Parts: sequence; C-alpha cells; structure tokens
Amino acid sequence: MKCATACCARKGRIAIGLVACALVALGCLWYATNSQAEPAKDEVAPKLAALPIQKNLSDSDRPKPRFTREEILARFPREKHEEFMRRAIANSRKAGVEYKTGGAFGAVIVAPDGTVLSDGVNHVVAQNDPTWHGEMHAIRQACALLKSCKLKGCVMYTSSEPCPMCMATAYWADLDGIVYGAVVADSKKYGNFDDAFIYEQLAKPPAERAISGQSLLRPEAVEVWKEYSERTDKVDY
Repeated sequence: MKCATACCARKGRIAIGLVACALVALGCLWYATNSQAEPAKDEVAPKLAALPIQKNLSDSDRPKPRFTREEILARFPREKHEEFMRRAIANSRKAGVEYKTGGAFGAVIVAPDGTVLSDGVNHVVAQNDPTWHGEMHAIRQACALLKSCKLKGCVMYTSSEPCPMCMATAYWADLDGIVYGAVVADSKKYGNFDDAFIYEQLAKPPAERAISGQSLLRPEAVEVWKEYSERTDKVDY
C-alpha cells in the first residue's frame, strides 16, 4: 500500500514538471515571435521616413500652359499662321537646300501685333557652331532688336519641332508659344537628327546619361553665387 502511494506521488510530480516545462517553452516562443513582429517605435520611425513617398498628381496639380494651343491659334486668322509657318519653312530651305549652311531648320519670331521680328536660319555647318540652330538664331535676333532677353508676348514659328536646347531657350526667352511644322520623327527619318535620344537622356539621372555629370568643388562655386546674390544691381532673368 505504501509503495503504491509513493509511486502515485512520484508520477504526479513528474506530470507537474512536464506541464511547467511546456508553459516555459510556450512563453519563450511567444516572446520571440512578438519581439520580431513588433519592433520598437524608435526603430520603425527611421525606416518609415526613409521610404519614398509616391504622389499621384491629379489634373489640378499638373502645371498648365500660360496660353493654350487654342489661345495661340486664336491670336491671328488661320491665313496669318500659315503665312508665318511658310516663312519659317522657306528659311529651312535656305539652310538645308539652297545655301547648305546646316540642317533644314528655319524659324521666325512674331510679335503680339503680328509683326515678324526676326528670321532664323540654321548655320551649324557653315559656322562650325552646334548651337546655331534656326530657332536659336531667330531668338537671338529678336532679343537684339528689342534690346531684351525676354520675348514675352511673342510666338515662335519653326519648320520643325524644336530640339531640347531650342526648347529650353524658348523657356528662358519667355515665349508665349511655339508652332512647328515637321515633328521629331520627321527630322530623324529624313535628316538623321535624333532629338528624341536627347530628350530621353535628360529624363535620366546625371550619372546614368551617355555624357555623365558630377559635381566638383561645389563649396567654392557656391561662394561666387553668394557674392552674386549680394549684388544690388543684378538683373533677374
């Protein structure tokens, strides 16, 4: 009888020990799982801050042109627009076929009242100047005539869709609009002028472009900008 009682007591202690071990193991498993699934807030915040924020622009957020295509075309009768464009095309013929000074690119700048301020003819080959495009020539001539680096109120008519350089210059000159004849695909097909390649390159980060870019001696360069910013007679353009 005593032997049976002692045996039962021993089995009970073993069972209690096994239950206790199981509880301890479950507790360790719960802690490990939750400590990995829920990191501390001070660890989460920097990670969230480093994530890129993507914003889908609505139509109201997108920049709008100062003057729409319809507003530009409404400035003059259709016949006048065609007259200006034919003059730009004639300039392109001078450059590419008659005088052979460069590619077949020509342009004109027209004032708000319909006066032609300047003609532009491509002279890249004749002058060995990669910047002497028809549009650049027309903009330079018009600015010289008006004695201003701005052509606000004016419209440029060009025989072909502008390259990135000429387009950027149109922005700097503050033109109201651009009307063009041929498109980029046309100048590529018939003249091997690959403006689309440059547009694609400009959309890439500087280090990934065919002509890579990088900053050097920025602090020294900025010092000059600081001096420039202190000038009281500088002209903002």
